[in-house]
Amino acid sequence: MTLTIANISKKLNKKPVIENASFQINEGEIVGLVGRNGAGKTTLFRIISGEILPDFGSVGLDDQDYHRMVALHDQLFYVDMPNNWMTNFNSQQVKRIVQASYENFDTSWYDQQITRFKLDGRQKLKQYSKGMRALFTLIVSFASNAQYVLLDEPLDGLDVLVRDEVKRLIVERVTNQNTSVLIASHNLVELDTLTDRILLLKNGTIIRSFEVDGEQDIKKYQVAYRSETLPAFLSERGMVIAHTGHVATVIFDHFDEALAIKLAGPTFQFIEELPINSEDIFRASFSKDGYAWERETEIGK
Repeated sequence: MTLTIANISKKLNKKPVIENASFQINEGEIVGLVGRNGAGKTTLFRIISGEILPDFGSVGLDDQDYHRMVALHDQLFYVDMPNNWMTNFNSQQVKRIVQASYENFDTSWYDQQITRFKLDGRQKLKQYSKGMRALFTLIVSFASNAQYVLLDEPLDGLDVLVRDEVKRLIVERVTNQNTSVLIASHNLVELDTLTDRILLLKNGTIIRSFEVDGEQDIKKYQVAYRSETLPAFLSERGMVIAHTGHVATVIFDHFDEALAIKLAGPTFQFIEELPINSEDIFRASFSKDGYAWERETEIGK
């Protein structure tokens, strides 16, 4: 099955939050979703999961309207992380509640993971640390055996050792169960090592879908220039991310032949192309937005 999000738009409090967002998620695929604070990631998750309905557009499985397919309600799992309805219950109570909605709930695997990570089954989740709650949410999400799992900042609050275990857990479930996962995260380094591709959400819409290794439109160079000042075109056409003396590191979006010719000119003593990662692509995509902080609200997260 393919989950298709087609031209989704949504206003909350008369403010556009999502505008014409479209993408697909295939079986067995891990997809990252990134954007600046207030870009609409949480609202988009709530629409996909059916918590709220879009004003326009559709969410569908194999070209069928997901929101009308009651028989497939257990094909998708999403709860806000780390604070959600589950915090008032302990792990055994949550298990019974989720079992009632997901007929393929994997009780054996769920119990194994609760034991493996030493999560106290008697404590209410609100008594867990932030990292423990995030870990628990991951466990119950995958135990649901839903085809599509939406994870909002799943690694937030986890120490490095538990984070490594969680990443292995995600890859294991995707590999063994062919689960599809959509992960919203600010940690681009983690997404680089975990996802098949990454979606960039800006102004409520998907502006770019990329695989880091396959992104040819963005280039990163370290250059040493001969002039007394930084050549103007470097900051006009690119984003300077490091500058010491006469040496600068620059990321270029929409790299073209004209830029290549300028870099090859006599202005530079040497140039070296550097490998890019998702942080570089994020910088290139959002560099013209400036540094104004957006107020993160419930409707715009």
